[in-house]
Amino acid sequence: MKNKIIYALAISTAFVSCKQTKMNSSKTQALQSIDLKALDTTIQPADDFFLFANGIWIANTEIPASESRWGSFNELEKQNNDKLTDILKNAADNQGPTGSQNQILGAYYTSFTNMELRNSLGTSPLQEDLAKIQSLTSKEALEELVANLHRDGISVLFSFGIGQDLKNVDNNVAYIGQASLGLPNRDYYYEANKQEIRTAYISFISKALQICQIENAEQMASELMDFELALANKMYKPAEQRQPEKTYNPQSFSAFKRSMQPHFDMEQYLALLGARIPDTLIVGNPSYFENINSLIQNSSLAQIIAYFTWSLINHYASHLNEELDVLNFSFYGGVLSGKQAQSSIEKRCIDELTDLPIGELLGKTFVDAHFSKAAQNRVNEMVDNLLFVYRERLQQLDWMSDATKKEAIGKLDAIGRKLGFPYKWEDFSSLRMRADRYFWNYREIMRYSVVKNLAEYGQPVDKAKWSMPAHMVNAYYHPLLNEIAFPAGIMQAPFFDENYEDAVNYGRIGMVIGHEFTHGFDDMGSKFAADGSFTNWWTEEDRMLFEEKTKLLGTTFSGFCPMENHCVNPELTMGENIADLGGLTMAYHAYASTAEFKSGEIVNGYTPAQRFFIAYAQLWKIKYTDAEMKKRLATDPHSPGMYRVNGPLKNCPEFFEAFEIPEGREMRNDVKKVARIW
Repeated sequence: MKNKIIYALAISTAFVSCKQTKMNSSKTQALQSIDLKALDTTIQPADDFFLFANGIWIANTEIPASESRWGSFNELEKQNNDKLTDILKNAADNQGPTGSQNQILGAYYTSFTNMELRNSLGTSPLQEDLAKIQSLTSKEALEELVANLHRDGISVLFSFGIGQDLKNVDNNVAYIGQASLGLPNRDYYYEANKQEIRTAYISFISKALQICQIENAEQMASELMDFELALANKMYKPAEQRQPEKTYNPQSFSAFKRSMQPHFDMEQYLALLGARIPDTLIVGNPSYFENINSLIQNSSLAQIIAYFTWSLINHYASHLNEELDVLNFSFYGGVLSGKQAQSSIEKRCIDELTDLPIGELLGKTFVDAHFSKAAQNRVNEMVDNLLFVYRERLQQLDWMSDATKKEAIGKLDAIGRKLGFPYKWEDFSSLRMRADRYFWNYREIMRYSVVKNLAEYGQPVDKAKWSMPAHMVNAYYHPLLNEIAFPAGIMQAPFFDENYEDAVNYGRIGMVIGHEFTHGFDDMGSKFAADGSFTNWWTEEDRMLFEEKTKLLGTTFSGFCPMENHCVNPELTMGENIADLGGLTMAYHAYASTAEFKSGEIVNGYTPAQRFFIAYAQLWKIKYTDAEMKKRLATDPHSPGMYRVNGPLKNCPEFFEAFEIPEGREMRNDVKKVARIW
């Protein structure tokens, strides 16, 4: 329920790994890390560098049945998950005192994996709540129903939560925004090329309602779809949700309360939720709430009951018995992503724990058992090196005025860093997990999270808190804190290894570091100042020049169409594309300052610069199912992996020089189309 604005490096939702083996010779290890066997030398680097670097790997790799995509990220997450599975099994066997780390994790794991017990309970844990919804006799009694569902983390009608104020970043304020939908975003309800998905969605709803013993399931599914269609009508498109000038709309609570009357009593809702009445609400989408009013007024009671019934069932569909869980997977995993089989129950438990607040406990156990302090120190040195290069390049920009440069350098120097893990771990000892109560364990954690979030209203922002657990294969830039974060989970091969040569470490984790730095200066991050506030620090002329350069970069990505009528959206992906190009550029120049680069030593026929770019390209090796590719293009702010390689490289003169790419070739944009921003 908390609204956060976080830029995250793209990751796959499920991953598989190879074991990391350290060699005595750093050069031998580096050559192994640059996978020469993956190279397809029948393809010229000037024609398609992604396929040149990864072609043989792609030809020889099958996407596992339980996955929708497969690549380097998947491999490392699988390696981490193997370790986490051992940790959870050990916790289950050695739980210790109630409220202890092992007891919480062990009891949750035991309850999650006991499918026999879950099947015996069926959908009975939901029946009391379903009965309350079915007994609704008037649209005048929605406040209690909405508050009860919000308390469980189900964002029906709208979302409400406490978060950091974009203008006054030291304070937590109340945000109210769009609800969640059953389909990925509003476009899925309206675009003609998603009709088959809508048909499958209605069928999924009907079958799920029947499993939950709901009468007239087909009619209710149709009524629900009509309601969600109307609800989605005024929602922002995915690209619009990246624009803080659209999503930050302060209103006095009294004015907002009046705007919701007579159809919804906000004061009563907040009292039932257990939230304080705020002086001001940050409204994410004013037009959406105008639509909510008319929707409540014009919808039938049957449609509203259908909507709340489905919202409850859909939220818990993977937390009850196997029949409903498999049905849920068949739509969200199969239809939307192209998966052919579910992951192991152990992996599903790890994925769920990672998304819950107690994922922090899982991260702590991972760090305690598997994280190297030496890796943390080395990555910290690389951050320093990238910071030096970034500052130097900002000073040398020929398109930016001195006034804006001063602000940009001040912001760069103010960027904080979080490496490895939190220095302060959250205390979860008040949670009461039981090995025989999976549904209630999940619900208790969700309620714990909501109550904790609501208590943050009016309190100072906890700037020590991390936005993801330490075991994740990920990284992020947080614009409101102006900081970068690298969990322990990503500080491993193939992203980083102490025995890799510099070409590989800079081409991989170095690029990730530069990527996150650049998010502070992309199309969205550049709207936030050094203190993290949503404040303009640009001259008008410099901002115009910057936007011209970003639009030029967008022309590269708008031409990428992996499937007919399914292309990269340059507006949705702009921030990540800028960060990829900036990260690659900064990492290259940081590497160029090393003794290894300056030596010019050729290894296996490749110069230091060439090995850097190959290492970069092989980091993004990946294959997608057709369904996953379509979904990614419609929903993900990151471009697909092949374009995260070829897109930046087509705008990179250092790459042209390293591989002697002639003008006019596919991997070299025309000089007038080369986008150079940072």
